[in-house]
Amino acid sequence: MYKVLLVDDELLDLEGLERFMDWDGLGMEVCAAASSGFEALKVLEAQAVDIIVTDIRMPIMSGMELARRALELHPKLKIIFVSGYEDFQYAKQAISMNASGYVLKPMDDEDMRRTLVEVRETLDREGEHSHLQRCFSESEPLVKRELFLQLLDGMPDEARVLSLLKRVGITWRTTRLYTALLEPDDLSWKLNGYGDGAKAEMENRLETAVELFCAEERIQACRTERFHYALILEENVDSGRLRRLIEQAVSGMPLTVTIGVGPAVTGLRELPDSFEKAKHALGLKLFLGKGKLILHSDARGPISAKAKDLDSILQALFAAMSSYRLVDVDDCNEELFVWVGNMETKLEIYQLFLHIVSKLDAYLHTINEDFYALLGLEKKHLSILYHLETIEDMKSWLRRRMFELSERLQRKRQGKKRKLVAEIEKYIEERLEHNVMLRDAANHFSFSPNHLGQIFYEETGVYFSDYVSLRRLERVKQLLGDPKLKVYEAANRVGYKNLSHFSKQFKEYYGVSPGDYRRHL
Repeated sequence: MYKVLLVDDELLDLEGLERFMDWDGLGMEVCAAASSGFEALKVLEAQAVDIIVTDIRMPIMSGMELARRALELHPKLKIIFVSGYEDFQYAKQAISMNASGYVLKPMDDEDMRRTLVEVRETLDREGEHSHLQRCFSESEPLVKRELFLQLLDGMPDEARVLSLLKRVGITWRTTRLYTALLEPDDLSWKLNGYGDGAKAEMENRLETAVELFCAEERIQACRTERFHYALILEENVDSGRLRRLIEQAVSGMPLTVTIGVGPAVTGLRELPDSFEKAKHALGLKLFLGKGKLILHSDARGPISAKAKDLDSILQALFAAMSSYRLVDVDDCNEELFVWVGNMETKLEIYQLFLHIVSKLDAYLHTINEDFYALLGLEKKHLSILYHLETIEDMKSWLRRRMFELSERLQRKRQGKKRKLVAEIEKYIEERLEHNVMLRDAANHFSFSPNHLGQIFYEETGVYFSDYVSLRRLERVKQLLGDPKLKVYEAANRVGYKNLSHFSKQFKEYYGVSPGDYRRHL
């Protein structure tokens, strides 16, 4: 339905036109009726309108002035003027403004209906043309992409593809060409914290950056999948210039990109070979790192020397973790990656990681611990290993997990010791009036005296016998606050039998004798 705005300062004329014209039959609806040009402009600012039917002669703002201002707001607006015979001179102005119709008063319903039909037909034709243009505009990128991918995958009909490419504006000045692939790094997790709107904005910014660069360098490119692009370059375009694209493509975004480059070939028919080698170059990111340009001729580097036996490395790793020797843990991690360096595919590396985790979990069960419980992981979380894109990322991930496990095992051990020491302290408090000996405490807790004494010192920083003496003195200090007790009675209550020895210890620790301390209370 086309939307119509009626404008007339004569309310009866306005109401009659709105009520008696068969708007539904014309495929139209009256969206508003205004009694002045100013009121009509407010309607135009607030909503889309297809047709204005307006009286020419209106106070303050004439229909002509309204038409001029309305066309500034909506250039495709259709305008039908209504005027009496005496104002027929306005017809010339109406014609100069490309008016869609001019109806004389007193208005004949059939004249108005015929004029509205003509306007509707004009709008229909323009709509069809606009639709065709829009369809072509929307489909052209898809056509380009399909043709581009046919070039890279192998052309079934070279003459036809070349003809179609030319029609959509893709041509090359030489037959010596090569391909490149642009891929964002760590895309599987870097965008996890962003909403769909933010992701779409980054996608558009990346696409704009690639398009601008390719326009400047006269490079043909197409998007192969979200955030990924394939490029076809003429041989005289130095691949080194692609390094500028690596920086430009992700400017202001939390991403880096890696570009793999294939060799130059002769003719479009050989492009698939260059494309396959560009893919291989991009795959070298696993070994050579990300955020860089990788040529098909780049090598992985020397294969590592023969690795040590895997089981012996894992045994050494488990021992280092259990005893909290982090330097040794790191050394074992490095030795494990000698094995990784000898592998050819990401799948092989992933399977090795799963083997290491399985062995580690089995070892932890021998000491009543669980790999997944200690790290707060589920088995499905290990899939992140397959999404890590370089060996350095994998090494870093494994090192962090090994350090974290070592730390948690150490804390658990310390927690058990802390609980034991708390029980020893309680044991001492309950027996201060007796002669508390380390030997007796060790027997009570089923430890050797040396082991128990070492645990106690490690956790408190005080030797067992010194702690007992300090607690006794603290207890006497509290008892001295009771005026009913004599000094020797307070000392006797916490096991001091020799008053002279007690007074000497008290003065050494508090700086005053027991008697002087009580006098100053």
